[in-house]
Amino acid sequence: MCGIAGTATFGLTPPLERFPASACATMAHRGPDEAGFHHDDQAALGMCRLRVIGLDDGSQPVYTEDRGVVCVLNGEIYNHRELRKLLADRGRYVHGGSDAHVLPMLYDELGDDFVSELRGMFAIALYDTRARTLLLATDRAGKKPLFHSRLPDGTVAFASELAALMQHPGIARDVDPEAVDQYLSYRVVPAPHTIYQQVRRVEPGTVLTFEAGRPERSRRYWQFDFAADLVDVTGAEAVDRLEELLQQSVAERLESEVPLGAMLSGGLDSSLVVAMASRQLGRRMHTFSVGFEHSAFDESAYARQVAEYCGTDHHTYRIGARDARQAVDLILAHMGEPYAFPSAIAAHCMYRLAREHVTVVLTGDGSDEIFCGYNRYKVFQQLPDIAPADAARVDAEALAAGDGGIADRYQAVLVDGVRGGIKDRLYSESFTAKLPRYPYNPLRDRFARTAESTPELSRVMQVDCGFWLPDAQLVKIDRMAMAHSVEPRSPFLDHRVIEYATRLPASAHLVDGNEKALLKQVAARWLPHSVINRRKQELAVPLEGWLGRELRETIQSALLSEPSLERGYFRPDALRAFVREFRPEHSYALWTLYMLERWHQLYADGRSPETF
Repeated sequence: MCGIAGTATFGLTPPLERFPASACATMAHRGPDEAGFHHDDQAALGMCRLRVIGLDDGSQPVYTEDRGVVCVLNGEIYNHRELRKLLADRGRYVHGGSDAHVLPMLYDELGDDFVSELRGMFAIALYDTRARTLLLATDRAGKKPLFHSRLPDGTVAFASELAALMQHPGIARDVDPEAVDQYLSYRVVPAPHTIYQQVRRVEPGTVLTFEAGRPERSRRYWQFDFAADLVDVTGAEAVDRLEELLQQSVAERLESEVPLGAMLSGGLDSSLVVAMASRQLGRRMHTFSVGFEHSAFDESAYARQVAEYCGTDHHTYRIGARDARQAVDLILAHMGEPYAFPSAIAAHCMYRLAREHVTVVLTGDGSDEIFCGYNRYKVFQQLPDIAPADAARVDAEALAAGDGGIADRYQAVLVDGVRGGIKDRLYSESFTAKLPRYPYNPLRDRFARTAESTPELSRVMQVDCGFWLPDAQLVKIDRMAMAHSVEPRSPFLDHRVIEYATRLPASAHLVDGNEKALLKQVAARWLPHSVINRRKQELAVPLEGWLGRELRETIQSALLSEPSLERGYFRPDALRAFVREFRPEHSYALWTLYMLERWHQLYADGRSPETF
């Protein structure tokens, strides 16, 4: 696992040699063990490395034999041994012990199709000095990040983190109004947008190719496809095959030359991963969870039960409001842009705890999206006749304002930051004038890329896998884990697991209101009944209580400050009234507004972070 950065001028001008070193220094937490750099008259590339595989002979950058291709990798390629054999059969011997060393020669043999041969999590930057092309590629699910910017003179700069990329002096800091608008809705900035107008994020399963004097070329080599063409597969056959694929995925992710453990919330997903991993390892492993002083949010007792059942050495950290206050600046520093998922606080504490014992952890991430695990999927099935118990989950104003199409109905369920009615109340005329479309539901564009013939629930899950999973969930896991130099691995996001699960109809996963029905049948072979069937609880924090007590003064002070009132996004009188009301039902909206303002304080106003 690493951080990568670089710049390519394609030989037209000398590349900025100091940029990769400056960028890597900014994200040294991603790779504290080693740094490596390449510089020629066409490009300058760098990486900072967290040693996990090939401890003594895995340095980067890596090259072809003639050094015509240079490459840096962030991530892990789990099938690198198979790829070495494939190359050997073609007469190409790979020097070096890490997974990264197969990449330049694989590209040399297959061109940009080489990414389709990779199993793992990765962000790759590869420069071909012979063709004078820069290639940027991301893994299928979007686990590893890669940001890029094309400057007016044609130079391309890239980095694993936004803060690292912004070390390049040629990149403008202008904020993207459309990104702000979408952030306020979803609490994250959806790719390919970033908070900066001149910077974009490479989307999952994508290869970008840059050349001098030509527009970038983008190719989507893989995407989630809920085709549901395995309708005739029997229940027992599906359970057997899924169990086989999950065991293979877990086994591949156990390769490590440094200490390895697992995150364990006590829920179904992480518990199944721990059960499989501990049995395959044949020895005790470390597991980690967080608890809360607020009992309604505390799952730590369930995690301890699973740890005892699986025989792990278990560690728990109990989170309080002080942790939340201290985590804010660290979260924004590593995100590089506004991010308002409070669960990032819990993730930060959990990965900080893990780093005391291990370098690599297995996680249960990705299961909800591919196995139909969110409660909102059940709500969506009931729309437009929403069950009373779930009515609070839906933005009734947005539902009424929409045209009844799937995108507007899902927008009404999904948006839980600053909803449309609050935006109308707060937005200034000058800000709405900067938006290309307002009001507008960007989910319409995403649903337009799904097949209308597919059942609506499958279309919703496909949109979530292309947006919610990479932009909200995996961003959180990557940034908070790497903030503490921990490598997270997610067995559920092996593309073979995904491709099998998504070929089954949604009705195999959500059965009479029972979510993850198929996965639960697999888990029944590994875990006690009490773990499998207890009420699902997402990784959440007691935000409403914290806002009303310990954090209220901090948030009101930030949002009611003169710089905040003068940003231009909101009408000052409306913002003052909204913040002073401080209504409990506006907890997520207030947190979303606060994280936007705190980001501005740190990265626009230049204030010193308080709690790194």
